[in-house]
Amino acid sequence: MTSTSTGSRFGGLLLRGLLTAIFVTAAGMKFAAVPFEVAGFARFGYPLWFMYAVGAAQLLGAALLWRRGTVAYGALLLAAVMVGAAFSHLRAGDPVAMALPALVLLGLLAGLAVARRGELTLPGLQASRA
Repeated sequence: MTSTSTGSRFGGLLLRGLLTAIFVTAAGMKFAAVPFEVAGFARFGYPLWFMYAVGAAQLLGAALLWRRGTVAYGALLLAAVMVGAAFSHLRAGDPVAMALPALVLLGLLAGLAVARRGELTLPGLQASRA
């Protein structure tokens, strides 16, 4: 069982590392106001400040993936961003292939959130169990 536990732990670390690299890079592109990002948000009809808000959410989500007890919250935050990204592409009339990266990331983030669901708590839930 040790190898399965070790393999699972390594896989989780690898997944979090990959997701972190993707979202930190994406946030950096937003904060640098890369023309591709600015044009995309304008095409979707979003104000420029929203691009920076999404970048901040991406950075926060990536950071939460590495703090003990907050991995599931980070995954859920980033999953919400990916739902918005996929919806934006589809609402703009883009082909489904344009939304595919967001949907793939959404699936990975959902799996991570499910795997770490034990971290999720509701306020007052522990008090009612006592």
